[in-house]
Amino acid sequence: MADLRTLRSFAGLAGGETVARLLAFIATLVVARRLGPELYGVITVASGILLYLTQVADGGIELSGVPVVARRREDLTALVSATLTARIVLAVALSAITAVVGVTLAPQPDGAVLAAYALGLVFVGAGTRWVFLGLQATGWVAFARISGELVALAVVVLAVQGPADLAVVPIATVLGAGVAATAMFGGLTRLGVRPRVSRHWALGREMFERGPRLVGFTLLGLILFNADLIYLRLVSGEREAGLYAAAYTFIAFAANLSVAWAHSVLPAIARSPAGSMERNAVYARALALSFWAAVPLAVGGAVVAAPLMTLVFGEAFGASSGTLVVLLGAVPVAALREVITAGLIASPGGERQLIRINAVSAAMNVAVLVPVVPRFGALGAAAVTVLTELVRLAMALRAARRAGFTGLPWGRFLRPVAAAALMGGGLQLLAGVHVVVQVSAGVLLYTVGLWVTGGLRFRSSPIPRLEI
Repeated sequence: MADLRTLRSFAGLAGGETVARLLAFIATLVVARRLGPELYGVITVASGILLYLTQVADGGIELSGVPVVARRREDLTALVSATLTARIVLAVALSAITAVVGVTLAPQPDGAVLAAYALGLVFVGAGTRWVFLGLQATGWVAFARISGELVALAVVVLAVQGPADLAVVPIATVLGAGVAATAMFGGLTRLGVRPRVSRHWALGREMFERGPRLVGFTLLGLILFNADLIYLRLVSGEREAGLYAAAYTFIAFAANLSVAWAHSVLPAIARSPAGSMERNAVYARALALSFWAAVPLAVGGAVVAAPLMTLVFGEAFGASSGTLVVLLGAVPVAALREVITAGLIASPGGERQLIRINAVSAAMNVAVLVPVVPRFGALGAAAVTVLTELVRLAMALRAARRAGFTGLPWGRFLRPVAAAALMGGGLQLLAGVHVVVQVSAGVLLYTVGLWVTGGLRFRSSPIPRLEI
């Protein structure tokens, strides 16, 4: 059985993340429909560049801080105070530099949009999500995330009416980030942590020493995440980038849930001795659960991709359904890799392995993208993304075995694969039916498939139990 505290932590984190992402998705939908593919491409490219700056402003603490807090819970006020002070100073400087460069040197309107987004880097530096995750107190994180996305959505719905309102989009994002950061700050007092300005940065030495390597790992990962989008923007123009970004929205949603699950598992892995049966049991079950959730999304999404894109984004984005079908192949692969990544972060020296994995993968990704995208466009970029994820998974598995983890629990994958195949076949028979009906039928068919294969049992309780 998985650690119940870990499951509760994930339930709070993933539940909040799901609602927050749904709100963000609605905001994205409003922006895409009201601005059109061209300006939507500008927004996605600028926000994609901001992701790199966000990781620098974070300093790697979002990852390195979780296991530190999980292991060292005494005098958290001093630790958090020193860490936040250093990060906020860095974030303010980075925000100012980015704003100046965006307004004066970057092409417009991309540069102005990036400058507006950069104002939110200050709230990244003030972020305390890592403290809550380390303590497995994820309920407040969910509240803060939802509050922030609600504010951003409200601003978008009320103020973005057409292309002339392009600048409102980054402003809404910054306001939402500010609300979320402020809410989490308030939640710290409930945990007995009261941050203050502190110059004792040495208290966070373990995090700051690991931080740069984890920033490097994440930056390389971002190259894999959006190098295709940025390159498409340069080679094929704003419209092609906008269409690709619309298809990738679904992939990003699934990826964020995978990250939430991996972060929920991270404290439990960090607390267990290296090479122990307990650690490997948590690790193997986390891998299985991530795959059980991801495979139906990939299979079902591929079947309903065309009507789904048209329903959600409108006729102007219908051409990106083929791209979505290809990209969905990366969902279960990435879900497994995120759990493995959490295991390596919890292991001494694991960040070095992660940097190596992402460096090799990023180099391969760029080398293949350069000749493929000009010839095959968005479909080529999507295929390269899936190939890169497979390479990353293979390398991560090898590193995990060296760190004392077991291999993939292949036997636990048979039931969800069979259930997903049943679901896919059933959805094919429902072609032409409204996509909402198809999605609902897909959930039912996958559940039935798990029951038929023995993966879902009711036994003496009305609450079903997964046989993983």
